[in-house]
Amino acid sequence: MLRSDTAMYGGAVFIDRLLALLLLPLLTRAIGEADYGAWTQTLVVSSLLMPLVLFALPTTIVRSFAPAALARLRWLAFGRLGGVVLALFAVAALAGWAAREGVAELAWGDDGRAVLLPGLLLVLAADAGIEFANAWLRAAGRIGWIAWGLLARSALRYAVVWALVADGSRALQAWLPVYGVSQLALAAALLILAARVLQAEAQAPPAQPPAAEVPRMAELLSFSAPLVGLALFGALNASFDRFLLVQALGLEAVATYAAAVSLSAVPAVFYSVLGFTLFPVLARAWHGQRRDEAARLTGQALAVFVGLALPVGLALAVAGPWLLPWLTTASYQAPWPVFAGQAVAVLAFGIYQVLLYTLLLDGRSLQVLGMAMVAAALNAVANLWLLPRFGMSGAAAAAALANLAVMGWAWQAAGRVLGRVPAPWRWRSSLG
Repeated sequence: MLRSDTAMYGGAVFIDRLLALLLLPLLTRAIGEADYGAWTQTLVVSSLLMPLVLFALPTTIVRSFAPAALARLRWLAFGRLGGVVLALFAVAALAGWAAREGVAELAWGDDGRAVLLPGLLLVLAADAGIEFANAWLRAAGRIGWIAWGLLARSALRYAVVWALVADGSRALQAWLPVYGVSQLALAAALLILAARVLQAEAQAPPAQPPAAEVPRMAELLSFSAPLVGLALFGALNASFDRFLLVQALGLEAVATYAAAVSLSAVPAVFYSVLGFTLFPVLARAWHGQRRDEAARLTGQALAVFVGLALPVGLALAVAGPWLLPWLTTASYQAPWPVFAGQAVAVLAFGIYQVLLYTLLLDGRSLQVLGMAMVAAALNAVANLWLLPRFGMSGAAAAAALANLAVMGWAWQAAGRVLGRVPAPWRWRSSLG
């Protein structure tokens, strides 16, 4: 199942990222650099708010409800946790609207761009709904449905954006809400699909003796609480440089840096795919007291990730300065240290992400949160020192330093949990 699920989901992610690369030349040519920078900042702000709205529940859902013994109880938890997410989104939306000018100044460097806030909230609602639905499908082992949903999301996303910006006549504030509504409609469809799957499981005869009760709400939320901080500090670690760039150099510089990061992030496909399918399988092995199996799968996942990501990252580090203006326009020029630093950052973060799952399964969410805070602080200090001196190159170097630090810590911590983390180059077998 792990091999087939990884291949299925990996194919969908590959198509999604390919479409994203095809969209990059369209966006950078059809809209100005300022609007492109504002568009990327909108997506960054949405990703920062997601942990607050979802309260890190997707990770908790997979960890707590992946075991087959809880299959009949997922539907009840779906409704309860869905109510929590709706309440948190309402609070975030009201707070954001009340402070819309301050949010606009922080996010886009201009309080006049507060007109983008409705579009941002629609995008946030859609992203949260899709992630919540996918978490339950993932816990239920419906990776195929998630893959099809991702393909539908990609096709809808890029078709709508193409239709809205291809002629270059619309400003971002005009087409962003339309894009958000289209994504929200898809989120509603996926939530309905997840609900039907969980309802069918609740009505089916149990395949094995059911658990006594749904895990208590207090237990679920107490596990999620540190993960909210983990996700927030992780997102800040990944995007703090954008907020410094927009204040120091403007949206045009953010546009170039965001395009370079998008190109350099291609190897991230490998760890996102591996982690997405690996975590539910690890959760089942963990609940079944099969730690040797968890260690074996973790080592093999690391081997596959490094074997795929390292050559791709090196190629992009070398070709990036030439490839970026070819994909976009001549005004998108980023020096080679940006691509080199991002290559190191992506590789280090991918190794950390694979190792992180064993720590979460071992209940070390507070320890993980502490390291995420340290990494975010290191990233902020490095950015404050390097970015004013070296611009975009300094931002990329800061990302590399922070991710190398968190990778080294995760390697040691996972080794204590699993006994030993095998070096990726010692694994010769493929992911099984």
